[in-house]
Amino acid sequence: MPSCKEVTARVSESMDRRLPLRERLKVKLHLLICRACQRMVRQMALLRDASRRYALDEAAPDASREALSHEARQRILQELQAAGHPHRDH
Repeated sequence: MPSCKEVTARVSESMDRRLPLRERLKVKLHLLICRACQRMVRQMALLRDASRRYALDEAAPDASREALSHEARQRILQELQAAGHPHRDH
């Protein structure tokens, strides 16, 4: 069974390239039993998606840029709270 550190590295690699079947199976088995790594995968996916959306927004003309909607802010806060990050009002 791979360690959490190894799984983190493999998940990160899997965002850039397809892992060999053996590696994918090792990661999936580990994720079945490790809540911390499950949370890490959700966080990495959230960051990847946010980065992609930001890149798309940056490529768009200024007139089409909008601030996050209230609903989008609430979804992000819920995801962060579910991942164990406390919300602080600034």
